[in-house]
Amino acid sequence: MTATDIRVTPRRKKNARPSWDEEPSLGGKITKALFLICYAAAIVLPIWAVVATSFASEESLTRAGGNLLLIPTDLSLQAYREIFDGGTLTRSLLLTIGLTAGGTALSMILTIGAAYGLSRPGSLLHRPILMLVLFTFLFAPGMYPSFLVVQKLGLFDSYLSLILPMALNAFNLIVLRSFFMNSVPTELLDAARMDGAGEFRTLFKIVLPMSKAILAVIALFYAVGYWNIYFSAVLYIPGMETQPIQVVLQRMLMSTQGLPGAAADVSQYQTAAPDSALKMAVVVCTIVPIVIMYPFIQKHFTKAVITGAIKG
Repeated sequence: MTATDIRVTPRRKKNARPSWDEEPSLGGKITKALFLICYAAAIVLPIWAVVATSFASEESLTRAGGNLLLIPTDLSLQAYREIFDGGTLTRSLLLTIGLTAGGTALSMILTIGAAYGLSRPGSLLHRPILMLVLFTFLFAPGMYPSFLVVQKLGLFDSYLSLILPMALNAFNLIVLRSFFMNSVPTELLDAARMDGAGEFRTLFKIVLPMSKAILAVIALFYAVGYWNIYFSAVLYIPGMETQPIQVVLQRMLMSTQGLPGAAADVSQYQTAAPDSALKMAVVVCTIVPIVIMYPFIQKHFTKAVITGAIKG
């Protein structure tokens, strides 16, 4: 074997980057830009069509054949006046707001108390309660057992049936417990005890101020769950006159499907506003609160959820 038979593998430059980390070409940049534009348009355009249709006048909808509009020629606030005039839609919206506010507050109180108690070693019945929570987390009850529990507790046809069954979420409890155990320095808690602080003072003065990120995220999880409540309302409060806004929206949308009894279900929602505009206005009212809340809490998602889940 001669020296010419030996293949010498060219050595990569010391500061050379791998191929996947190279600066993208002009064609690659254009392709990515087009993809992002199309992806954003697929998300924004349907939402814009819903908002635009909610402000459309009856003449604009008639010219469009009752379809969604992207650019309404004549703007009208009649649909929103009908929603906030104090009628059935107003009561449904206020009920949903009350359920969300009250349910979120109750859920946060229960979750914070249980998570803090389970995060402290040596607390009363620490391990049996933790095992019970994990059991419910892994083996959730089905629809029929949940319905029987609500019925036997006398919560049927009561708004409490929309709050109490989902007041404590096992996943949120485990995440918050892990955050308390791993992100709050033990030395700080020991120093507070040496200074004579009790458990409640330690919780409110030290633990909660250091857990604003995870608390904001969990509160958002609970609020979204209560705001979007639908199936529980259909099961547990069928006889109540005022239903959550999601149930009202479903009945209004189903009235266009030609289903038996659908027209009778939504007869109480018929108003002077154009039918399509009123439906889209209700859709806007159901999504705007969550859209407003999300930007203020979005910055906490990565820090809170990853810290609470991975370290645990």
